[in-house]
Amino acid sequence: MNKDAIRDYYDRLFNRLTAGVAPAEPEMTNAELTADEPTVEQILTEDQEPAILVETEAEVEIEGAAVTNEPIAVSVNKRLGIHYFPDEDHYSNADLQQWLPVLKSIGVNWITLPAPEDRAIPQPFIDALVDSDIQPVVAFNLALSEAHPVEDFNPIFRAYANWGVRYAVLFDRPNLRSQWPATGWTQKGLVERFLDQFVPLAQAAIQAGLNPVFPALEPGGDYWDTAFLRGALETLVTRGETMLLEKLVVGAYAWTEDRSMTWGAGGPENWPATMPYHTPNNSEDQRGFRIFDWYNAISRAVLGKELPIIVVAAGVQRESGKPLDAFAGVRATKMAEALMREPDPDKNNAVPENVLACNFWLLSTLPDSPEMHSSWFKINGVPTKAGDEWILWRNGGEVKKSAPVAELNAGAPVASKSYAFSAGSHSIRHYLLLPAGGEWPMDAVRSFMEANQATIGTSEDEAAQAGRVTLAGGLHGFSDDLLRKLIQSGCTVDHLQLA
Repeated sequence: MNKDAIRDYYDRLFNRLTAGVAPAEPEMTNAELTADEPTVEQILTEDQEPAILVETEAEVEIEGAAVTNEPIAVSVNKRLGIHYFPDEDHYSNADLQQWLPVLKSIGVNWITLPAPEDRAIPQPFIDALVDSDIQPVVAFNLALSEAHPVEDFNPIFRAYANWGVRYAVLFDRPNLRSQWPATGWTQKGLVERFLDQFVPLAQAAIQAGLNPVFPALEPGGDYWDTAFLRGALETLVTRGETMLLEKLVVGAYAWTEDRSMTWGAGGPENWPATMPYHTPNNSEDQRGFRIFDWYNAISRAVLGKELPIIVVAAGVQRESGKPLDAFAGVRATKMAEALMREPDPDKNNAVPENVLACNFWLLSTLPDSPEMHSSWFKINGVPTKAGDEWILWRNGGEVKKSAPVAELNAGAPVASKSYAFSAGSHSIRHYLLLPAGGEWPMDAVRSFMEANQATIGTSEDEAAQAGRVTLAGGLHGFSDDLLRKLIQSGCTVDHLQLA
């Protein structure tokens, strides 16, 4: 691979801007940028070799135990994760008893845990996750307006390392104005001043046996995230932080919003007209699921290699500031399918091997939280629509958009969503399952039964004998055990709201 050519390309075309500074020369289109010179794609195809993440092992003796901070080997079948609550208040034994079975049921192997800075998350909570093959990523959302003495964090870092934690995120979205005190944001050298706080804590984490995670930046952000990351890596090189760069992991946020799953695929090599703060109408940028392609390009340009990446939160969007995509759960499953494909540098429907994990946003939160609309589960453990879609997909089903059933009666209600599973031998064609003890409008039930020639009842055993099962009132009124039973019986499951 001609790394010098790529580095020159990156310097000329991608890093012309610094935060808040206008372009020094006229903006150019993709065609103009590639008309008189070979493209990066052409350079790469001449002598391309696959980039392989090679890490050396470092062990630290802590209280008689050998703790390693070697990055975990990538497995495409174990890259799926979840972001726990958005706060630091759900680590009691009761929380563990409620949420550990849920985490196991949704099939994740990673979890982002918001971490208090004045105490460690209780060891039994961490132990239970590690014993369940769920790797915790502890995330310290530290205030940039305060000093954070290393000696205050040393015992916490050592404890986490001894308990099996491998990754610690230090700070959060330092490229946002809101994360800084007013005077701190306006002073020169923002990236360097951030590193003055980050580096000592990162070095302490390494000494304790953890891998420090460079904080996920707000995609775009007030200080453009790609410019911030590049500036940070260049400064670490200038400062001679060799050991830190060997152990550093890059954090990322991957929000699709209303963009396609392949938005920005290939990074700046595929979209050379995109500049910090400016994405032409005919171009794409890093603000999507494929943000790792852009961060990898930065690592290659500055370091000559790709750093490990952990997507600490991913999904449609963080909060409900604007209407959420109606198929947020479907988008999560499509991201997961990409993560589970074998990495292929020639395709944009798989994820590079240096992406260790993708932790989806969000397991649960309090009912009045602005993040509630993004949650997969309500606070009582009942799945939301997105959670329903993930569970059914994870158990072997293909989540599809609504497909109306045959309407023999124009006024008959129809199932709102269907999930297709492998068909089995069924003695009942279609079963409308009512929750036991509920009261239902019989006119609507009778209309549905006549329109769809369905059997009606409350028997779960009878429902399992049907080729198609419609759950009256939605998925929330039925247990996970029942859903698994129906899936394992080969039923096609849909749900219906009866007014």
